[in-house]
Amino acid sequence: MFEVKKLGRHLGAEVTGLDLSQAVDEATFQAFSKVFFENEVVVIKNQKITPEQHIHFTKRFGILEAHVRKESRHEGHDEIFVLSNIEGPDGKPIGAIDAGRFWHSDLSYKEHPSMLSALYSVEIPVREDGRVLGDTNYASTTAAYEALPESMKTRLQGLQSVHSYAFYRNKNRQAQKEEAAAGGRVIEEKELTEEQLRSVPDVSSPIVRTHPVTGKKGLFVNEAHTSHIVGIPESESKDILNELYNHIIQEEFRFKHTWGVGDLLMWDNCAAQHKATFDYRLPLRRLMYRTTVRGSVPF
Repeated sequence: MFEVKKLGRHLGAEVTGLDLSQAVDEATFQAFSKVFFENEVVVIKNQKITPEQHIHFTKRFGILEAHVRKESRHEGHDEIFVLSNIEGPDGKPIGAIDAGRFWHSDLSYKEHPSMLSALYSVEIPVREDGRVLGDTNYASTTAAYEALPESMKTRLQGLQSVHSYAFYRNKNRQAQKEEAAAGGRVIEEKELTEEQLRSVPDVSSPIVRTHPVTGKKGLFVNEAHTSHIVGIPESESKDILNELYNHIIQEEFRFKHTWGVGDLLMWDNCAAQHKATFDYRLPLRRLMYRTTVRGSVPF
């Protein structure tokens, strides 16, 4: 049986003694599932798994989603979304180079947003002095909800917000332009086809979401995908959302993961948000494989 070490106050744990290149029996899997949902973010270190083994293990949690960005899927494995700054023979990145710029939960813009994501590190950027770059930050939306004043909890009850992939694409494109104008990295993101955009229409979800497994309540809004709150004036919507965004990412609710090769890092998209750190560039290479498990309609 594996061992568990808590890493953060509200979220984050490290599991040792689990080898995902070998068959995991049902009792062990159920025990791991319990640990995962209790800790919201879990890392299983020093794994050596194939894409097939990655898919096989995470599929035990539910149906795997294929990302709308077809050009960033793993060749031969649509269930794997590739995140990488490595360039192919054509000079273009072999995966999504800029995913995770803003705080978000994966696929929150879908009718059935992701239950969990599992990101496996194949290559990580390391400076000459040995410092690892490209940390990923997490924040517990359940702990953030619990810490809200009762007056805010009452105010949010029954409110819904719109999650929009088109909103995210526009926001990301604007951020890229601002960075390029300031002399930063220039990244040309491939435009989606009309068919791709139609596959991810805007959806409305409750701002206060009940976790389908743990029953905990959490805040289900994020700066990347949430465009507005339904049924209230735009200025009031912006004020509430900005207040919630700033509240969620307070240090007391956060955990930071520094990557190692062979880490399989899993996070609960119903209970946590995350944000990437882009403090590296070529020739420092990064290559990650991600699967996402479909969740249920938020309630």
